[in-house]
Amino acid sequence: MAARVTQAEVEEIVEIDSSISITPFITVATLIVDEELVGQGLSDARLKEIERYLAAHFYCVRDPRVTSESAGVSASYEGSAGQNLSRTRYGQQAIILDTTGILASMNDAQTRRAFINTMRISTT
Repeated sequence: MAARVTQAEVEEIVEIDSSISITPFITVATLIVDEELVGQGLSDARLKEIERYLAAHFYCVRDPRVTSESAGVSASYEGSAGQNLSRTRYGQQAIILDTTGILASMNDAQTRRAFINTMRISTT
């Protein structure tokens, strides 16, 4: 399981805090690409881009980006409401790049699971 992307390549699409190692996020992205997408008819170039956007997604879940701010009083953060891929622009891009639909299916399953867990909490 060799990573297709480097930290520098991930940094081309997302600003990385130099005190945080990106290696664990690349490792998880590589694992998902290797186990879910390799052998599904996607080119090596497409797999590399998916891996890059997944690494950025997982990094942003750890270190959320500000998406909106109101006069310094309140702010919204990307990725702060959950870990499914649709929570960050990078996860959304990975889903778009994956023409097999596998990442979209994984994302839908995570969304359904989160909704069911929320429903259980609210009914007790």
